[in-house]
Amino acid sequence: MQTFDIWHRLDLHRAKIVALVLFFSILQVNAQTRKAGVTLHRVKSDQKTFKYGFLLGVHNNSYGIKYSDRFDTSEYDQINSITSETSAGFDLGFMVNIRLADQFSIRLVPVKIGLYQNTVNYQNIDGTTDAQLIESTRIEPGIFMKYRSIRRNNSRMYLIAGLSGSFRSGKEDITTTQDRLEIRRANVKVEVGFGLERYFEFFKFSPEIRYARGLLDVMNPQDNFFHNGLSRITTHNFTLYLHFSD
Repeated sequence: MQTFDIWHRLDLHRAKIVALVLFFSILQVNAQTRKAGVTLHRVKSDQKTFKYGFLLGVHNNSYGIKYSDRFDTSEYDQINSITSETSAGFDLGFMVNIRLADQFSIRLVPVKIGLYQNTVNYQNIDGTTDAQLIESTRIEPGIFMKYRSIRRNNSRMYLIAGLSGSFRSGKEDITTTQDRLEIRRANVKVEVGFGLERYFEFFKFSPEIRYARGLLDVMNPQDNFFHNGLSRITTHNFTLYLHFSD
């Protein structure tokens, strides 16, 4: 039987991250090159205690799967592996930035809606696959600490880290007699990322890359075939955010 190949997944994500880091670095080097006659935009906005904005995001998400001891028993002799597919989703939210100092601020995200789709594949030794599809709309408020570099012309690089909650919206799934994989309603995530602030005449635009890892086991405890072979499921998300603020 095969084990969950997390290192392969990390290698794929690492390549994407390296490419994005290089992209942001090139933007920042170009922005820091002082040019004659540069017009500084929104100078007074950095002095505001409260600033408001909204965000759009596209994420790449998957489950981290850990097998239970029962996976090595005869109950799962016909199962070759249990793996999670990587899926895409979207985010939309509202944010409030609270200035602490020129380079430090707190970002509150009171409302963020995320659309998620996850597929867990139970791969049989005969080549067939039993797929468990989990779709959800989640409310994900968060609080983050943000550290910015010194402003160069109309740009700044920044680092961000914090915690967020994740709560499935809507009613509970309809009860059926068919066994299936069930995911808990709530989760807590730790998030880290980096971004680039660009000042324009009427607004500030900030693309950002962020990684979020769930701290809780999101598998709802059940006694059936889809649960007994697993001991823990955690969430992993890489998200590209586009922030627009005053």
